[in-house]
Amino acid sequence: MSTSDDTGGAASLHLPRTAALGPGRGGQQRLLVDAPAGSGEIYLQGATLTSWRPRAGKEAIFTSRQAVFDGVRAIRGGVPICSPWFGSGPQGDRVAKHGWVRAMAWTLRSVEATAQAGVRALLSLEHENLAFLYEVVIEETLRLSLSVRNTGPAPQEVEAALHHYLAVGDVTAVRIDGLDGQTYLDMVHGGAHEQAGTLQLSGPTDRIYTAEQPLVVTDPAAGRRIVVSGVDASHAVVWNPWSQGSKGYVDLAEDEWPTFVCVESALIRERAVMLEPGQSVSMGSQIRVEPL
Repeated sequence: MSTSDDTGGAASLHLPRTAALGPGRGGQQRLLVDAPAGSGEIYLQGATLTSWRPRAGKEAIFTSRQAVFDGVRAIRGGVPICSPWFGSGPQGDRVAKHGWVRAMAWTLRSVEATAQAGVRALLSLEHENLAFLYEVVIEETLRLSLSVRNTGPAPQEVEAALHHYLAVGDVTAVRIDGLDGQTYLDMVHGGAHEQAGTLQLSGPTDRIYTAEQPLVVTDPAAGRRIVVSGVDASHAVVWNPWSQGSKGYVDLAEDEWPTFVCVESALIRERAVMLEPGQSVSMGSQIRVEPL
């Protein structure tokens, strides 16, 4: 595990008046943002964004009320970063599911106000010859940007995904557009398929789509759309455990599954990047909310 002081190396940072650093749930360090363009919350463990509200809007990010904030286990909800591999890795031989990045302590490098009345935070992590830099911009549009650089003497294969837990009013009524005609792997039922029309979830869902266009999540129960746009991301992942799967998670309440859907931006599987020493790769996402 990486080491740092109790504030993630941020004790001497100059913070704008719209941001504050201090203990949150479980005593874990978090950056709170309350700016005119939007508010949010970032825990230094995993650099996990656990809240984002655009200006005059409702919460757009789901975090479980049973999430564990112990500095060891990955936080259930928010936007975990899955890297340097996704799932069990491209060859299926990795042990720690979704990599070690989401459970480690990051360093908060800088926090500054933006020209659009928001806040930009920059976080970093170095471990096992990989250097990660993560920029979070909290405004009316949420902007996330992750870069990974190989600092070691040998090539390293890297995957990365931003695991957005989107807060919804009722997942059974949600419609996801932007996937029509795209191929996907069904991790629940098996096989490769082609999406026909709008995606509507009706049971446990875990699909990896080859898709680079924006996805529109229409949520009638909340009266809004959430638009997720991947940046240099070759895949989109859609996940919800449904009532059956949610029983297997101690850090997810059994009644919470209808209140979120994960729509992830990812650079994974056949698009995993082999980084030579000194090389880097970047990917990210943008999320905005629109009224119905």
